[in-house]
Amino acid sequence: MTHSSQPRRQHIHEAYHGGIDHGELETRGIDPQSLVDLSSNILFVEPPETVRNAIQAADFSQYPDRDCTLLRQTLSDRHGIDHDDLLIGNGCCELIHLLAAAHLKQDDRALVVGPTFSEYARASELAGATVHEVRAAAQHGFAVPIDAIEGELQSDDYAIAWICNPNNPTGQSLSAAVLKRWIDRHAQTLFAIDESYIDFTEATESLIEQRHNNLIVLRSMTKFYALAGLRLGYAVASPGVLEPMRARRLPWSVNAIAQVAGVAALQTQSHYDEALDRMRAQRTRLIGELQRHGFSPLPTDTGFFLLPVEDAVEFRDQLLEGGILVRACSSFGIDKHVRIAVGNQTATNRLLKVVVRSANATKDKARAANERSDRGAINDHDDHVPHWDDSFREQLFELFRMRRDVRRFRTDPLPADSMARWIEAACLAPSVGLSEPWRFVSVREPAVREQVISDFKTQNQRAASQYDGDTAAHYRQLKLAGLREAPEHLAVFVEPDPQQGKGLGRQTMPETVAYSVVAAIQNFWLAARADGVGVGWVSILRPEHINQLLDVSPDWQLIAYLCVGYPLEDDQATPELERLGWQHRSPTQQQWKR
Repeated sequence: MTHSSQPRRQHIHEAYHGGIDHGELETRGIDPQSLVDLSSNILFVEPPETVRNAIQAADFSQYPDRDCTLLRQTLSDRHGIDHDDLLIGNGCCELIHLLAAAHLKQDDRALVVGPTFSEYARASELAGATVHEVRAAAQHGFAVPIDAIEGELQSDDYAIAWICNPNNPTGQSLSAAVLKRWIDRHAQTLFAIDESYIDFTEATESLIEQRHNNLIVLRSMTKFYALAGLRLGYAVASPGVLEPMRARRLPWSVNAIAQVAGVAALQTQSHYDEALDRMRAQRTRLIGELQRHGFSPLPTDTGFFLLPVEDAVEFRDQLLEGGILVRACSSFGIDKHVRIAVGNQTATNRLLKVVVRSANATKDKARAANERSDRGAINDHDDHVPHWDDSFREQLFELFRMRRDVRRFRTDPLPADSMARWIEAACLAPSVGLSEPWRFVSVREPAVREQVISDFKTQNQRAASQYDGDTAAHYRQLKLAGLREAPEHLAVFVEPDPQQGKGLGRQTMPETVAYSVVAAIQNFWLAARADGVGVGWVSILRPEHINQLLDVSPDWQLIAYLCVGYPLEDDQATPELERLGWQHRSPTQQQWKR
């Protein structure tokens, strides 16, 4: 595997990290309140009431407990460790610098596994050490170069080895077995394992319960518990490792508000676990959508991921102009990647809109450059060719993306002429041999709707039996709620053998008659979405029963039963099954054999 291992030149300067730079925003004329910050790897979660109450009740008129006694005891109980093995810090950053100051001296050697958080190297250099970095390669997806690290540990006498696990910014992890092997084999090296992001992952095993004279585990409460503004972290190690750090720390570095907020957060774990589940669903959705639009986000089990781009700084600036802040990884030495934190549903919606718009604009420019002469030749000979501009094409593709299956509706009535307009759009669809086989029936009688709902309940119970517990309940609720809420119900049938359009295509492929109706449904759907109205396709019904209820010809075949109304929730560009992690879209490249 390609990697690099070389000493860093010691030009110590203030480090650059993620987060909002208010000076830059002021220069650009951007309101910080309008910005979605995805540059910091912090869980998107509102603080629970317990944390808010603890902060409001905190006594900040007195000096804080310098030993953080209650917080240490709470963490001790959480992890099942001795409270003497805990040191609380003003964020992990303070602990990193305390660790370097306590365990490094002039001309010591420090090993850093990169690309990674810059404070490891900076703290080591401030302590007088020489830093060597073993660097993972982009062409291998930044997989941790285990053999190269082991070779360095065997060939050089390192005082400290800094390993972020899972790593920031790559999201890659090392197994506990590999780390334990190194710790056992290289007793002269103090292994500093930064587990700041381990709460986000299920795949990485913690070393927090391990005790070795050459091991210290760092944890952050800034990220998972969203306490970045208060600064809180902790170190876990044997007393022999921690005592020199305690001796060097500034008194009262952890303020009273941070201490009580940390205790309250730990006592309300379920609140954050629920937010974690939501984050994972958004991660699946976001990565899938980016892949569908031609991007190649790197695999991750954390709350952030790397996205390869042509120019990280330019891409970051484009997103910033659209109100989205991501982290250009140039400061990590990665010029062609940005790091994106996974936000909530609203953040994901905004990010995708801006990213897709930017990508489409880039594609349009390239397409225009390649086709300008051809377009000119066509337009010179045909004055009837439409001159669609880039903004129209962008809006059209956005409409395609927003044609999602809506499950929850507002009960507001629709404008009187709207259904007629959308059905007119449906009838503009192509049909085999101009057969126009579509037949539309509005379902407005309350008694008939109730019978439809009753049939749906029966069939849905059977369909939901493949799921368990909360998932099954959620599945049933979404479907049923949409049927009851939607102000309009529309049944769409195909007349299999219409009198008109008996062309050759219909003779050789008779199924194209039904396909024509599907094309009409798509037209109807897009026309409704263009007016801000959502459509939900209910397929868990018995077609023959619907025919009887609506008193239509027994020859007609039900193609779709549609619920139509204003969406109850924000517009979505991702199918609900994908947002919930049940199914995933495949990249377009997999669907096209070229």
